[in-house]
Amino acid sequence: MEKKANHHKTNDTDIEALQQELQALQQELQEEKDRHLRTRADFDNFRKRVERESETKRINAKKEILLDLLTFLDQFEQAKKHVKDPAAAEGIEIMSRQFNELLYKQGVRPVECLGKPFDPEVHEGLGYIETEDCQEGCIAEEVCSGYKLGDILLKPAQVMIAKPPE
Repeated sequence: MEKKANHHKTNDTDIEALQQELQALQQELQEEKDRHLRTRADFDNFRKRVERESETKRINAKKEILLDLLTFLDQFEQAKKHVKDPAAAEGIEIMSRQFNELLYKQGVRPVECLGKPFDPEVHEGLGYIETEDCQEGCIAEEVCSGYKLGDILLKPAQVMIAKPPE
């Protein structure tokens, strides 16, 4: 009988040891799962950050090129004002229109100006103009067009702001 009791104690000890080992392994497994989830979340955040940075670089490169192209468009607009020869003026008008179409395809849109309230976020005020045609503080004349790429301001519109005649 003593042998059975002793064997029973050994069995209980073995079972207890195995339960402790099982509990330790379960805890270790849970820690590994948690570490794996954190690693996946860190990688996902890293991937999203790299994508955002890449998109920002792409937009900045596009913005830089478009700014250079807008300089040429401004020169076309200035040339149209000074050319006296009708054939040359028509040629410049055609090139200007084609240039505008190219920019439009790239998502470039002009900043709305005339008659709108002055907004320092998208307009560059050059001065005031006395007029009764516009409300005070609104834009009476667009000296040089402004442009946006989506919500990004590429170039502010240069404008004259209305004030009442004295």
